[in-house]
Amino acid sequence: MIRSNRAAERLRVLTRNGRSQVEVVEEALDRMPDPVVRTQEEIDAAIAEIDALVRRIPPGSIPTMAEFDRMEYDENGDLR
Repeated sequence: MIRSNRAAERLRVLTRNGRSQVEVVEEALDRMPDPVVRTQEEIDAAIAEIDALVRRIPPGSIPTMAEFDRMEYDENGDLR
């Protein structure tokens, strides 16, 4: 099922030379890179690395969202 007018139009253009919709979709899928599959060990190592980086941040040095909003936006809600 095509979910947008843009996609439907692209598919119409790509099939006007007699190619089937299936051929067009299969070709598009063939061009996509294979998804990266990570082992649980790789995932755990990445999480440990991120945790180590986060532990280096001094407590209280990251502003709250309210503090961030006050720094970035003026009293009218516009960016400073």
